[in-house]
Amino acid sequence: MKNFSLLLLLLLAIILFFPVSNLIGLQGKNELIPTGMNGSDSFRKVSQIMQNKCVDCHAPGMLRKPFYAVLPIAKQLMEKDMAQASARLSLSKELFSGEAAFTPLLLARLEHVVGNDSMPPALYLTMHWTDSLSVDEKKTILAWIAEERAKSAWSKEAATSFKGEPVQALPLTVELDMDKVNLGNKLFHERLLSGDDSLNCASCHDLARGGTDQAKVATGIRGQQGPINSPTVYNAMYNIAQFWDGRAKDLQEQAAGPVANPIEMGAQWDEVVEKLKHVADYQAAFAKLYPEQGLSKTTVTDAIAVFEQSLVTGNSRFDQYLRGNTAILSSDEIQGYELFKTNCASCHFGPALGGLSYEKMGVKRDYFKLRGGELTEADNGRFNVTKREQDRHFFKVPVLRNIDLTYPYFHDGSVISLADAVRIMGEVQLGKTFSQDETAKMVAFLGTLTGEYKGKLLTHLTTADLQ
Repeated sequence: MKNFSLLLLLLLAIILFFPVSNLIGLQGKNELIPTGMNGSDSFRKVSQIMQNKCVDCHAPGMLRKPFYAVLPIAKQLMEKDMAQASARLSLSKELFSGEAAFTPLLLARLEHVVGNDSMPPALYLTMHWTDSLSVDEKKTILAWIAEERAKSAWSKEAATSFKGEPVQALPLTVELDMDKVNLGNKLFHERLLSGDDSLNCASCHDLARGGTDQAKVATGIRGQQGPINSPTVYNAMYNIAQFWDGRAKDLQEQAAGPVANPIEMGAQWDEVVEKLKHVADYQAAFAKLYPEQGLSKTTVTDAIAVFEQSLVTGNSRFDQYLRGNTAILSSDEIQGYELFKTNCASCHFGPALGGLSYEKMGVKRDYFKLRGGELTEADNGRFNVTKREQDRHFFKVPVLRNIDLTYPYFHDGSVISLADAVRIMGEVQLGKTFSQDETAKMVAFLGTLTGEYKGKLLTHLTTADLQ
């Protein structure tokens, strides 16, 4: 019994030695990176907090390594943690010094983990007893994030009290060349862009149906079924790239793709250009607006892209709330927004509530196993573009503006009900089971995101309004 007690004490001493070694400074310290002269006092405080508490996992290039970092098991665990952490939130000397700016994505992710008290993780704190964030440190970081957002052009239309929100109001107007917008509008609805003159861009992106076709997958030329759900064209200008897998860098490149896709519009661009040249109105419009280039694939897709930039659906009830009309939302809708911020805003942030990052579908639970059915090439997501295994099942985060109208949901169009979509996202992305009340309130909030186009609420928009 005595020997067992001694063995137990020895084992306990060995276990405690590692965190105690960090506590007494055997881990070492990084040299503090000074912030620039232009940095605010709040940023200087935040930089120091992050340099003290976050560098071990999120800034591997400037890592202070404990002596046990070379030991088997510990080495593998640390390398795995650092790879996962830096993939999600990568910090650098330039960020700490203020030479580089924290992007809206970094701010959203930082706010999420600080607000949810999920960083540093519990396992890390078992080895680093003094590295948890204090209440004052959390307040300092969150206040600085709000301060940074308030400086953004995206926040200029918000009331002072809402300038630091993760979601910003859409502008009421967008400054564009209206002649190009009108030309692009006509081309967007032009059936000559398809191989048999039967389809146009609006066939899959109907502006009277939320900028989508409200179908599981797109239907192309000769009734062919596409492999993936058609995302909305409304507010697409806020996307970092276009298509679910981000294969088009911008709206112009996206406009070129479906026309030449044999399953979608099934045309050849040279033939499309020739057909358009036989229309006198197009000849005149392109000669005026593109005098050096004339009518070509490049100018056609440019005009369509300019038109699509105009498809900003501002003045939703939520936009009005952000501008200061706090009475316009119900108590349930406001509570739904608070739940949304806590659970969803690390991915669905910015003016369009999404479109600004790529995220894995199924972070906490295998979405595809939950869905059932065979995996398709479309299920690979970003992997189809990069061919990197770490990008498999990653998709561009969809925008949530007008989400009431853009069903069915997800890249595979597998879910019709918005409540089901919220519930599934909670399970597979967060590992949470939302209560019926929580789900209902978030759905109520999402319903406030339906905006206006041409002065009409999208739910009241008809095909005649688009002429």
